[in-house]
Amino acid sequence: MSPTWVTSPNYTEGRGGTPIDRIVIHYIVGRLSAADATFQNPDSGVSAHYGIGEGRVHQYVSVFNTAWHAGDWGFNQRSIGIEHSADQYRAPTWETIMASVDRCTILCRQFGLDPMTAIVPHDSIRATACPGTVDWEDIRDRTAQQV
Repeated sequence: MSPTWVTSPNYTEGRGGTPIDRIVIHYIVGRLSAADATFQNPDSGVSAHYGIGEGRVHQYVSVFNTAWHAGDWGFNQRSIGIEHSADQYRAPTWETIMASVDRCTILCRQFGLDPMTAIVPHDSIRATACPGTVDWEDIRDRTAQQV
């Protein structure tokens, strides 16, 4: 599924010479429309590269630029952030998971990443409930079967 651009003003040009070696799995704590609104708001100070949900994939920031998603500047520079339509009580749909696997497969091939080490949950970077109900290990394992 090709992404639709929903451009965010919240990013930093380039990656400061840092190569991409991680994909960070997040949950939106809501639906894709909530991510769209948050990432398009310059006062929010946050963004991600992609959002997936409700049968769509949105791209907010170019993978060649730094999105503000991980809560750690160094990790932002080295990673691609993917948000999933879900919250603490609602897991992502099967369609959302499979769209994420597709996107992760494309990214791993594009950047020569090993999904088993490259795909990580947000809570491995910062103390947070994110990615909550998103089964990031399933995404990682399914991606590994595709790469």
